[in-house]
Amino acid sequence: MDTKLKNRLKRTAILAGIALVIGAGLGLMEARKDMRIGQVKTHKVAGIGLGGDFSLIDYNGVAVTQDDYKQSYKLVFFGFTSCPMICPVEMQKMTEALTSLEGTHPDVLKKLQPLFITTDPARDTPEVMKEYTAMFYPKIIGLTGSKEQVDAAIATYRVFAQKVENENTTSDAMDYDMDHSAYTYLMSPDNELISIYRMEDSADYMANDIAGKI
Repeated sequence: MDTKLKNRLKRTAILAGIALVIGAGLGLMEARKDMRIGQVKTHKVAGIGLGGDFSLIDYNGVAVTQDDYKQSYKLVFFGFTSCPMICPVEMQKMTEALTSLEGTHPDVLKKLQPLFITTDPARDTPEVMKEYTAMFYPKIIGLTGSKEQVDAAIATYRVFAQKVENENTTSDAMDYDMDHSAYTYLMSPDNELISIYRMEDSADYMANDIAGKI
């Protein structure tokens, strides 16, 4: 692995640690908010028609489609490994939710396959995706592919993703950022949308909602 990639993943590991602290604080704030309003949040998603077929490459370099996960419920998040803050926070939140399910509902966890799909296939090779997901929960599978494959998956899930050139332009063609939406999707084995989790939803909320729907 080249030095540049190692440095980028080292930075991500540091950000993931920061995300753990931020996530814990946000989770506490969200729990207190729910207690104040005295109600459980619900996200109505029936009839949206989101999600479906995809053809990608997993972090082992193996071609996969939605049929490779047809026996499982899927927890899907789109992002990229160079993401400075949002992705580490959301991946850490997913990790906390999965860890919670491991302790409270191991039967549910067995039915669930978490997937991290890149919005940045030019930089997120299978090797990079494997290094990145390894910093979070071991069951998370990273998926990448050609630009055409990833664009098709992005369109299927109605994800916003846009390349943004850095203001301080350099000669490095890989020096850019990605704007993207940050929702996590709970999908049925038949690729029907069950729930959408937002950035403001806590790990505890995600875990409890998953446990109640699988």
